[in-house]
Amino acid sequence: MDARSGNRSSRGTCLFSRRLHQLVAFGTLGALALACGSARTNAFEETDPTTPAGGDLAPANPGGGSLGTGGGPGSGPGDQTCAANVQNATRAEVDIIIAIDTSGSMGEETAQVQANINDFAKSIGGSGLDYRVTMIAEKPTAPPIPLPIPIPPTGICVDPPLGGANCTENLPLYHHLVKTVSSTDAFDVILAQYPTYSAWLRPTAYKVFIVITDDNSNPTTYQQFDQQLLAKSATQFGTAANRRYIFNSICGWKRGTPILSGTKCGSAVNTGSQYQELSQLTNGTIDSVCETSYASVFQNIAKGLVTKLGCEFSFPKAQGGGTTDPEKVVVNYTSGAGGAAKPLTRVTDQSKCGTIADAWYYDDNNNPTKIVFCPSTCSGPGADTGGKIDIAVGCKAPPPK
Repeated sequence: MDARSGNRSSRGTCLFSRRLHQLVAFGTLGALALACGSARTNAFEETDPTTPAGGDLAPANPGGGSLGTGGGPGSGPGDQTCAANVQNATRAEVDIIIAIDTSGSMGEETAQVQANINDFAKSIGGSGLDYRVTMIAEKPTAPPIPLPIPIPPTGICVDPPLGGANCTENLPLYHHLVKTVSSTDAFDVILAQYPTYSAWLRPTAYKVFIVITDDNSNPTTYQQFDQQLLAKSATQFGTAANRRYIFNSICGWKRGTPILSGTKCGSAVNTGSQYQELSQLTNGTIDSVCETSYASVFQNIAKGLVTKLGCEFSFPKAQGGGTTDPEKVVVNYTSGAGGAAKPLTRVTDQSKCGTIADAWYYDDNNNPTKIVFCPSTCSGPGADTGGKIDIAVGCKAPPPK
């Protein structure tokens, strides 16, 4: 990668920020399904009272696709069909925490974050992800006395639409925690400030950290940060066996060189190896703080998030607030090119992804919270920006393969 022009102060800050894969946008789904006999059932209305209790018959399907299997009592020619409750597929919740080193050498980098953060948020929102952003950084402040040579103040303001007007917050979408992040303490600030920003986090949301600095963490190592973060809340951040956070680094790594090669980009103080290590551990994105434009940097992070989280959907709620039977859930896909809706295939677990086409699975078969697309499904139906994904609930589905 090309070194960034211009002299920098020796005080560095290793950025770490992870680039989000651009999230896939889906079209709005129709919410109507045919009920038993000639009656109709809206996706959020009570089913027709003539529907057999248990709903073990195939859901009505105006589009012609096979949305479920029969097999309920008395199923056969002329029998009523089950009334499925058809819902929009709701994508994952994502809480994004950005920590920016605003030390003296980071003025140009901070300006690039400010210039590109709204496009980053637009990419995430356009994918259908339910996102919120917490910024940990200084805000610009004027010097206490006039200086003979004007010096731009350090710090960052996030403009609308993500931020509010005049350097204010845009709640609940955007929070700004005014706290100095120095050259080597991003890990420590994130850990120490958790009691403050935890009130803005959602227990059900996946956590995405982005750290932007041209230096390295000292003395806290990435192993210590990981252990201390997980100890704060398994609900928020997961466990060592199943982490629920991703760490993205925008730091002194030089594009075109291997990760952890020890080669830093031209204007950085350090390679940021501790941040790179944590990004590798959590499958995050690593990019260079020395880029003269951060448009591609944030685009890479967005793409990474889409790949990781854009094909996870919330487990559907039952009509009327009851408990959904996992065996009565059918995921349907309608191509953006047109044609009838077709059901995607449920498999028992991730290990079956390579053998079954258009497959999905539950994160936990006994107590599911997510519907997860297999990689090939994510890059197929999941990447169809004009397509539709809906979930039919209440009618017996085929057994998983």
